[in-house]
Amino acid sequence: MQKYLFAVVLLLSANLFAQDVMEKPTPLPGMRGVPSNIPDISVIGNFYGKVSEDKTDTERNRLTTKEVELALQGYIYPEMKESVVIAAHKHGEDVVFEICEGYVSFLKVIDNLSCSVGKIHVDFGKINKVHQHHRSYVDQPQVITNFFGDHGLVGEGANLSYLMPLPFFFQIDISAWRIPAHSHEAEESSVANLTDAEGNTIDKILVPGECENEFGLADEVYTTRYWFSFPSTEKSEIEFGLSGAKGRGSHYEHHKDKAEVFGADLTYKLWLTSYERIIFQNELLYLMREVPVGTLKRYGWYSFLNYRFNKYWDWGFRYD
Repeated sequence: MQKYLFAVVLLLSANLFAQDVMEKPTPLPGMRGVPSNIPDISVIGNFYGKVSEDKTDTERNRLTTKEVELALQGYIYPEMKESVVIAAHKHGEDVVFEICEGYVSFLKVIDNLSCSVGKIHVDFGKINKVHQHHRSYVDQPQVITNFFGDHGLVGEGANLSYLMPLPFFFQIDISAWRIPAHSHEAEESSVANLTDAEGNTIDKILVPGECENEFGLADEVYTTRYWFSFPSTEKSEIEFGLSGAKGRGSHYEHHKDKAEVFGADLTYKLWLTSYERIIFQNELLYLMREVPVGTLKRYGWYSFLNYRFNKYWDWGFRYD
């Protein structure tokens, strides 16, 4: 009798436990730490080596830690997610700590509309929003650096994203940002001789020093992006995007300039097997700066071809 009673109690306990497990849904990623709400934590480093015969190059024949980044991400409420990215960057021999990103995402303001608020890598073009260590190449395309700076276009503000209710992917992003101006540090002006065709000095002119700081957008910056993609075959996809940004130059207090940047990007992806993949990516940027003496126009582009031949390795070629 005692054995049967013990068996009944054990069976009843197991049944209650099974019901309790079934009634509790699987928690979302980033909420597995409930009730302590432990976020998802990741650390990634960017390391590179350089071989050179240039004895003046301080990075020749050595391995360098370029960046180490710590990311804390998780849900703070259903359909509300936070992301904080802290990085240690190496500039020359100095290591600089900074908050790369820190923002809250409202994943569903209304149907198909989401919003992000905080410090964010702006969704301009194809790769500006992607951190360097997540890209398939060790350095940044020159046009991104020349138009937006070493760290790309990063601002504090808000972004609205609307996913169009269409049978293919089509998303519209509209953003407003505040980006601080750069301090204007320039070399002292110098005097140069103005000569004729025979080399005789006919006048002396004042040559202003070159600015040591990078160009970028600053002050109140407004951006927009329209991008869509669709399958071209069962194993391939085409993505196209148009982007625009309007603001002032990063040294506008000195140059008194206004700037606009327009971009177009085209990406083709082909999956040969589950892991084999080919990407052909292209991006074109056009810059217009209005300064007191007139309008300056520049453009730049890059093209990138990449082949991933297994789960872990890929190789590619980029032309700027």
